[in-house]
Amino acid sequence: MSTPYLLQEALVEEIRALFAESRFRNTKGEEAALNVYPQFLPGKQTGEVLERFPYAVVRIQEGTVPSLTGDETCNILIFFGLWDDSLDYQGYKDVLNAITRLKIHFEKKPIVGDRYRLDYPFEWAIDEDEKNHPYYFGAAQTTWVIPRAQQEVRYV
Repeated sequence: MSTPYLLQEALVEEIRALFAESRFRNTKGEEAALNVYPQFLPGKQTGEVLERFPYAVVRIQEGTVPSLTGDETCNILIFFGLWDDSLDYQGYKDVLNAITRLKIHFEKKPIVGDRYRLDYPFEWAIDEDEKNHPYYFGAAQTTWVIPRAQQEVRYV
């Protein structure tokens, strides 16, 4: 079975594996692994300390079923949030490098979860507002082909 939810789960695992050895800085200035979340950042309760940075969020946005015989497509936004308090304001480079690493990975391996295929264009953007320092953000907009279910036909 192929669904947008299962695509999202496959992408979360793929991105975790891709960045497993990578280290970024958290808001305490410590080296940390990239946290990868489906759809939203986790919530926190009052007084709870939850270190979200560095993170990637794999967000389902919308889908299209073009016809009864055509494959479904699903738009997924992969959003990065990184932290860098250095006064040279170069944290955007880490975001850009993460997006580029993702792009190159999917160019080499456009099939995820043995069934979901990346379609083009692959679009990306980074936050240009220096007022967000020391927080840096960027995203890749991706479209995936979800194989359609085989129609069941009973012959009498």
